[in-house]
Amino acid sequence: MATEEDQTDIKVDKLTLEDVIQSCGEFNRFQYINYFFLNFIPVVSGMITYYYVYGVADIHYQCRQSSVDNSTQNPDQCQCPLKQWTYDRSIFGHTFTEDGNFICSRRFLKSWVATVYQIGGITVLITGRFSDKIGRRKMIQILTIGLLLTTSVTQLVMQFAPLNFNVIFGLLLLNQFLSAIDTFSLVFLLLMELTTSRHTSLAGNLAMVSFSVGEMVVTLFAYVSRHWLLLKWLITSLIALSIPYLYFVPESPYWLYSNHIYIQLEHQLRRIAQMNHRPELVWFNQYQKLIAKPRPLITIRTVTKRSILKYLPKIFLSCFIGVLAMALYIKISYGLSAMDSINPYVNIVIGAIVESIGYISSSIMITTVAGRKYSLILYTLITAICVVILPFLSLKHSSLLTVMLIIVAQLGKLTISGALSISWIYVPELFPVGIRATVNGLFVFFTRFGAIAAPIIDTSLSEKYLSITTYIYAALAILMILLIFVFLPETRNRSFEDDFPIKRSSMTPVSVQQTTEYDICS
Repeated sequence: MATEEDQTDIKVDKLTLEDVIQSCGEFNRFQYINYFFLNFIPVVSGMITYYYVYGVADIHYQCRQSSVDNSTQNPDQCQCPLKQWTYDRSIFGHTFTEDGNFICSRRFLKSWVATVYQIGGITVLITGRFSDKIGRRKMIQILTIGLLLTTSVTQLVMQFAPLNFNVIFGLLLLNQFLSAIDTFSLVFLLLMELTTSRHTSLAGNLAMVSFSVGEMVVTLFAYVSRHWLLLKWLITSLIALSIPYLYFVPESPYWLYSNHIYIQLEHQLRRIAQMNHRPELVWFNQYQKLIAKPRPLITIRTVTKRSILKYLPKIFLSCFIGVLAMALYIKISYGLSAMDSINPYVNIVIGAIVESIGYISSSIMITTVAGRKYSLILYTLITAICVVILPFLSLKHSSLLTVMLIIVAQLGKLTISGALSISWIYVPELFPVGIRATVNGLFVFFTRFGAIAAPIIDTSLSEKYLSITTYIYAALAILMILLIFVFLPETRNRSFEDDFPIKRSSMTPVSVQQTTEYDICS
């Protein structure tokens, strides 16, 4: 029979940081305030991502020498000197499409604005790795300030310097590249790491909903500004508004704990407890017992090769999920934006609302119904079905089929948005803190690759073969479902604690006096 002392030891041995955070308040005033301000960054990210829709919009045009509208003609029929084109500003206002004459044989140049932005997002591989080294807070501060400075400088030069068009175009591409080096993925991760596993899905989906809010805000700004450069300045002004909060951005308790930075960890936990009105007596005793336990120092520098090899299959599968989910999202989204039967501003707003519904519904699904794994499978399966149905509905033109086409396309937008949201929450939960941001950066890198590849594939194929891609996408989606079902575990209510198989020699006992000394000094 176990003695009372043995039972206490067992309880202490099972004590986790999640238990301490729960005692400090896992979802209360501290989380509400910081989530409100942190989600301002995903709003800006959504605006930056959808800038190209309005900055280099498809607009109607015609040659001054002809009364015929050429906007629907083929490139080889566009016989007009470059300076003789006139453009319709009634819908989008003054776009960069007009300044660059990105029509007819020059139409492909418009895609550079979107492609360069996606390429810039690949830098998340570097920012994610540095986030594992120096912390989430510092990287968010560095990237946000850097984003504001670099975009402001390029826009000032474009606004006031006497430059020829090629230089201005180069500066716009540079601005797009720099704009992609934002903090969305790091903020997404930090939101999840400021609470316990019971609320990570809600925290992550708040960022996704905020991103879709950014789509609506940039639509409003585009409608008001009606100029491609003024729209850039409005987006930059919102980045500037987030700067004061950077001083108050909290660090991830999980990152501090995994790196044995106990003084800052205690300060962070005390800050959480005070804002959540939890007395020190409730949590501090648990915290002292937690840090007194011998445990490994897990950082990106100390992970063994054997430990990394353990996670390689999950890493590869996570990257496959990222590239395919984003490719499906882009394919469906581009298909919706190409529908000319709806006002473009209304179309974007409807799409953003549908996205939000997808994010919210997926959040409810993964927390109350099916968990991460089976929710991702369900949403991906429905998306695959929608992708297969869409080509059949577009073969014939009738009012009924048009309505059905829009409904199926919006349903696909909803489910792929939900699948993306689930994958952004699911993937980080598959890995320990020491490599979480690095792997998450790799995951986001492959989502960018999918965003680049999808439009290139669609524009390089003729209408005759374009429908074949839908079956390929659907087949890959089914393959992804099977791989997830067989190889990935469920992570619902799973702790964010480290689980690397480290040798006993790397276990470092920590004296309770480390924190009590800090407590006396403070």
